[in-house]
Amino acid sequence: MDHYEMTLSNSFLIGGAPEYIQVLPYGSISSEKGDFIVDAESFRLMKEHMQHRKIDIVIDYEHQTLKDVQAPAGGWIKELLLKDDGIYAKVEWTERAKGYLRNREYRYLSPVVIVRRRDRKAAQLHSVALTNTPAINGMIPIVNSVKPSLKPEAGLDAVQKEVCRLMNISEADFMDYHMRRD
Repeated sequence: MDHYEMTLSNSFLIGGAPEYIQVLPYGSISSEKGDFIVDAESFRLMKEHMQHRKIDIVIDYEHQTLKDVQAPAGGWIKELLLKDDGIYAKVEWTERAKGYLRNREYRYLSPVVIVRRRDRKAAQLHSVALTNTPAINGMIPIVNSVKPSLKPEAGLDAVQKEVCRLMNISEADFMDYHMRRD
């Protein structure tokens, strides 16, 4: 049971530093730096630019890449993907960034986009920053601020169900084990 317990507690590491993140929501974006549009063309332009450059896109801390200071990476965007609700990225995180996310010291992403003047469409993704003050209004948190609790009446959350499935453990056994521990 020790391995089982450790795996469940480590599942929040995955939740704290997810492999796939939403970089930009889809649609008309309200931002403190100016409003712009993110659509399928934006995705195509960003992906083409990334392929043209043949480099990963940096995730830094507090937009340090834009300043004349040392700018260590918190992660690297390896690939861009388009989903129904926005542009997502596959990320390779550094250990330092994983720690910040796991400890909830950083909660949001702030993408640096180049916006085309003629139609206000996002056309290029320069970098992304881990921050607690994103410019995009209503940006969804990368890290969930509420830790899940185990209440019999609430059932299991999606992560707990997936861990049970992967470990071939019944949800009832999982609940029973944790109820006895608490």
